[in-house]
Formats: sequence, structure tokens, C-alpha cells
Amino acid sequence: MAGRPAPRNTDQLYALSNRGEYGRLIAYIRNHNNENVRFGAAGVLSESIEGFKEEITPQHQQALVESVLNDPSDDVRATVLNVLLAVDESTIDTIITRLETEPQSTPTGTPYPLILTKWHAKPRAPLRFLAVAGFGRVRSRNTIEKLRTTIIREENMRVLRRAIEEGGNVGDERFVTPIQEHLRLDNEKYKGTTKSKQVERVKEAAVEALVKIGSSAAYEALLTASRSSDETLKEHVISEIGKFGAQDTIDVVVDKLDADDNETLRQEAAEGVMTTFREADFEDGHSVRQRTIEQIDEEISTEVSAEFATIVSEAPRNAEKRNAAWLLGQLESETDIAVDTLLDALADDDAYLRTIATASLTNIDHAKLEEKVDAVLDTADEDSEAYKLASFLKSHLNNDAEAAKKELVDYRYVSKPSDYTVDRA
Repeated sequence: MAGRPAPRNTDQLYALSNRGEYGRLIAYIRNHNNENVRFGAAGVLSESIEGFKEEITPQHQQALVESVLNDPSDDVRATVLNVLLAVDESTIDTIITRLETEPQSTPTGTPYPLILTKWHAKPRAPLRFLAVAGFGRVRSRNTIEKLRTTIIREENMRVLRRAIEEGGNVGDERFVTPIQEHLRLDNEKYKGTTKSKQVERVKEAAVEALVKIGSSAAYEALLTASRSSDETLKEHVISEIGKFGAQDTIDVVVDKLDADDNETLRQEAAEGVMTTFREADFEDGHSVRQRTIEQIDEEISTEVSAEFATIVSEAPRNAEKRNAAWLLGQLESETDIAVDTLLDALADDDAYLRTIATASLTNIDHAKLEEKVDAVLDTADEDSEAYKLASFLKSHLNNDAEAAKKELVDYRYVSKPSDYTVDRA
């Protein structure tokens, strides 16, 4: 609020905020005919953002959107945008959609999308943020060039991040070089400051944008970043690079499983392996899996069963859980965590995962496997799938694994790994 004459009722505005009467503050923003009062009310609301976020209603949010769309003052608009950005950044997309729907109904008389260029030139960062969000939707030659210029020159980290995201959405090859430059931002320079997290988010956006662009140059940029000394960046690259396709990325991802001194990187690499499985063409799925197993057996000295066990337990997608459960059986892992995780999966809601976990357990030569299976039988309901599958395991512990797997046909076992792991469900 510096640089503007204070309204006479500033104390009243702060009193409303202190009492949590945010609706009345918004009424001032929406309806008062004095620009200074509207600006003051928006400023007080912005300063009260933590309390406001706990009390905001859809009606409050809609009223603020209307203010952005209708207020004649860019100062008021920018301050309200600050509030909306703090509450829910996706509201900016709602505003752009409204402008697209009624291109002539803009607050300054400049029609959409030309008004985006006007806001883009403003010193207030929230207006530039709104502009670049719109540029990504318009995608004309002029707006693409302005978006590219923003990625090169913008100093506000939030605006820069959104510009990079929009560059990825546009998918133009010309964005690769300027986006790649931001992978080199120096986190140490901002360590301990509020900008540190913003720099990290810019880098994450750059990685994801390059994946969306998907060109050979974008892949090379990420390949370079995978060798970065920035461990956080490297972790994010490894988690995303598999989306370029298994044949191109499996070697890079598996190599990072050997990171003895970085547990997070190993976990991201394990998840990256699941991504390569998911992204593999149907015809290549089986060969990609076999290649992964061979590489892990030959090149990875670190025990990685814990990383894949975590995916079985915690992954949001069934396909990832199935892939990881299958891989645990192929790694010939004898660790407790591998066995315990697979046994826990016998009670999972996903029938395919239960079957794959059972098949994997027939591959594992664990000294206490029989004891652990007995523990499942002691605790599981006799009518449950977990009990039935544990009983099967108990009866086949000393039999040939392949023969045992064939009998799993009654539990929906499918003979080729790709049959149950390519599934993206």
C-alpha cells in the first residue's frame, strides 16, 4: 500500500480483518467507488491471507474473480490477483476462460487477447502472471514469442515458473534452449532464503516442460541435467525422464539405482523404472523388463528391494504396484522387506496384484518364508483371498516355482509379465 494515499477508513479495514469479516472487506473491493478504498481493502485482505484461506467460500472466490475482470484499476486488480494466487493458482485459468468467453468485456476496453500484452508490460508481477497464463492458451506467433521472451528475461520466480509451464504446454522446440538455462539456476545462492523453494519449483517446471516438448533436444537437455551436482534436480529428472520412452531412458534410470549415498535418488530411480515400463510400447514391454532385470543383476551393487517394495505399498496406481511386485520376484531378493511387502499384498483389493505377489513369492528363496507364510495363515480369515493364496504358497514351498505358477491360473495369473504389467490402470 506504499506510495498511495491511505483511505480514511484504513483502521476500519484492519478491524474487519482482525474480526475475520472478510466478506465485508470483499464488499469494499467490489463496490466502493473510491479506488483508494478498494485498493486498501485488497491490500488488507492480502496481508490477512493466512486467516482468509481458512474462511474462504466459493462466493468469496467468485467475487474476487469478478473484481479482477471488472475493476478499472490495474493496481486493485494486481492486489486481488495476489490473494487469488495465494489461495488457488488454478483460479487464474478460470479468469482466462472467462476472458475467452467474452473477449470484448474487458475492464480497460482493450479486447482479449490484446489485453494480455498490456498486462504483460506492467511492473506488477501478478498481472504478468495472468498474461503468461493467457499466452499459453492463445498460442499465436506473437504470444509464443512473448512467452519465450518472458522465460529468458523474467526475474519474478512465480511468473517465470508459469511461463515455463506454458512453454511446455505449447510444446514448441524454440522453448528448449531458454528453458534449459533455468536448470542451471544456483540453489546455493538462495539457500536459507524464501527464494530457495521458488528456484526449486522453477527447476521442476523446467524438467516437466522439457518432457512435454519431447524432442531430441529436450531429451539431451534432461540427460545433461541427470548428471548435475544438484541432487534435488537430478532426483526430479530421473523421476520424469522415463516418459521419453523405455528404449531411450532405461539405462539412465537403472544406473541411478546404484546411488549408495542418496536414498531419495534411488527411490526416484525405482519409480522411474516403473515409468519406463508404463511408457513402453506393447510390443517392447517384455524385452524392456528383461533388459531391466539384466542390468540390475549385472551393474547394480546396492540392494534395491526396499525401493520397489515401497512402490508396491504406496504407489497411487495399480499398474505401478503390479510392476514392482513382479520385479521383486525377478530380482531374487531375499530381504525381509521384499517378502513382507509381497505377503501384505496378498490381502490387497486388486486381484491381479495379489496373484502377481504370489507368483513372485514362489521365486524367492527366503530362510524364513515358511514361517512368515504360517503367520499369514494364523491371522487371515479362512474365507479370505489372502488365506487361500498363503495356503497355496505353503503347499508349494518345496515345489518347482514354474510348476507352482502354472497352478495359479485359478487366481487369474497370466503367463507373460507384459500381460499384467503394461496395464495403465
